Amino acid sequence: MLYGYIRVSTGTQAIHGYSLDEQKQALMNAGVEEKRIFMDAGKTGTNFNRDGWINLAKAVREGDTIVCYSMDRLGRNFNEIVLNMNVLEKNGINIRTIRENVNTETAAGRMVAQIFSAVAEMEHALILERTAAGREAAQKSGKVCNRPKTYTMRKARKALEYREQGWTIDDIAVRLKTSHAGVYRMMKDAKKERENA
Repeated sequence: MLYGYIRVSTGTQAIHGYSLDEQKQALMNAGVEEKRIFMDAGKTGTNFNRDGWINLAKAVREGDTIVCYSMDRLGRNFNEIVLNMNVLEKNGINIRTIRENVNTETAAGRMVAQIFSAVAEMEHALILERTAAGREAAQKSGKVCNRPKTYTMRKARKALEYREQGWTIDDIAVRLKTSHAGVYRMMKDAKKERENA
């Protein structure tokens, strides 16, 4: 069964051929019955909590096809589009777009979907690489890359001193007004300072 999804978020999109009426007409021309078209008007891409999309997701079943005007109607960014495409594909729901002429019912359409998925995966890997490289460069230049400490080294030395005197972690945490994890972090820093002295 064919279902349709249309969305417009801004006046600019309406000017450039994305108006609800134009999308609706294009979907009907593609064979979607008007009663099976779900829409979200005035919804930005940054907010994917859309009633129309949610109701469509509840209505479609395995073997159904969702027709939309273009791929960008499926999400606010490339990764979200791919995520939604993958969820639909895993549930046996096909996607057909009018503007890009993608149809996941065909081998070529499935290949396009796989390319989208591969590009999203590569994009994610590149972001991780850039983040790691940036962190490494910042550390080499002496910049702090971690969350700032919520305690002083004096307090850290005190935690280690108490522990060496036989205090329990609970007692140290109560005395220094911190969590168990905080006590362990303080002792680790105090030990590191002692080793480097």
